[in-house]
Amino acid sequence: MRFLDSSPVGYEDKIISMSEIDIEDDTCRLGVFYDLGALVASIRAVGLINPPVLRRQEDLKYQIVCGFRRIMSCKALGWHEIEVRVMKGTPTELDALKLAIMDNRSHRQLNVVEQARGIQKLSSQRSKGNRLKMLSSWLGFPENQKVFEKLEALSRLPRPIQASVTDDIVSFEAAVDLSGFSDKDALLFLELFKVLKLSQNKQREVIRFVQEIAILEELGPGEVLQADEIRTILGRPDLNRNEKGSQIRTYLKRCRFPALVKTEERFSKELKALKLDEHIRITAPPYFEGGLHALRMTFKSVKDFEERRKTLDAVAKNPALRRLLAPFK
Repeated sequence: MRFLDSSPVGYEDKIISMSEIDIEDDTCRLGVFYDLGALVASIRAVGLINPPVLRRQEDLKYQIVCGFRRIMSCKALGWHEIEVRVMKGTPTELDALKLAIMDNRSHRQLNVVEQARGIQKLSSQRSKGNRLKMLSSWLGFPENQKVFEKLEALSRLPRPIQASVTDDIVSFEAAVDLSGFSDKDALLFLELFKVLKLSQNKQREVIRFVQEIAILEELGPGEVLQADEIRTILGRPDLNRNEKGSQIRTYLKRCRFPALVKTEERFSKELKALKLDEHIRITAPPYFEGGLHALRMTFKSVKDFEERRKTLDAVAKNPALRRLLAPFK
C-alpha cells in the first residue's frame, strides 16, 4: 500500500452530547493554539454553520477529526449538544489524519508549526517511494531537504515553543536553533524572549552567545540564562523592553568576548572625545583585526570640503585619535 492511501468514507449526520467527545485526543490536531474570540461571537450570532467531523473510537467516545475550534467555541458557549458528521465504517487513524490535512489545506496554507506537527504525526507511516516528496506535497512545504530538517526540528520542541512561533514571539529560525537544547533550557529562552520581544537576528544572537558561554565556562545553558546580572536587568523597572534587551545582549557579548567588548568601549569613548559631526565618520576594522580604519566624509561644495579639512586637521592633533588607534590588546 502506498503512503497515505486510504479508502473513501461516508458520513452520518448526528446530534450528540458534548460529553461524548474526547477533547483531550489531539491525534488530528495540527495547530497548537486557538484564539476563539471571533468564532465564539460568530456562532453566538448565527449558529454552527459547518458541523465538525468526528470518528467513533472503540471506547465509544468520539475523536475530533476536523473542527477543534468549532467544538471548543460551542463548549465555551455552554452548549450541551452539538450537530456533527461522523465518519462511517471503520476509518483508520490515517484516514482521519488525511481528512484533517485536506480540510485545513482546502481553504488556506498550513503554517510552519502545522507542517511540523503534520510531519510528526505522519512519521509512523511507511513509504516505499520518496518520503520527502510525498510529505511536502501533502503538507505544502518546499521539496527541500534542509526545509524538511528544520520542520522536523520544530516538531520536536515543547508545545509552548511551537505556539510561540505561531504567535510570532519566537521566530521559526530561532526555534530551530532551540531544538539543540533540552526542553527545560529551551523553555527558559522562551520566557526571556516573551519579555524582550527581540527580532529574529537578535534572538539567534542570544541563543548563540548563551550556547558558546556555556561551553567555554562549563555551565549549563540554563545557568547562563539565570545569571544574577540577567535577573537584575530584567527586574529593573526604570528600563523599557528595548533597553533591557540591549543590556542583556551586551552582558552576554561581554561574557563571550571580554577583550573585544573592552576594546569596543574604549573605541567608542575616544570617538566621542574627537567630537565629530554627522559629516565625518571613523569606523574600526571588523573585530579590530587588520589595523585598517575607515574614514567617511560627506560634502556638497568646495566650502564644505574646506570645513571638513579643517575639522580633520583638528582631529589629527587631538590626543584621542592616538588612543583610538592604539593596537587592540
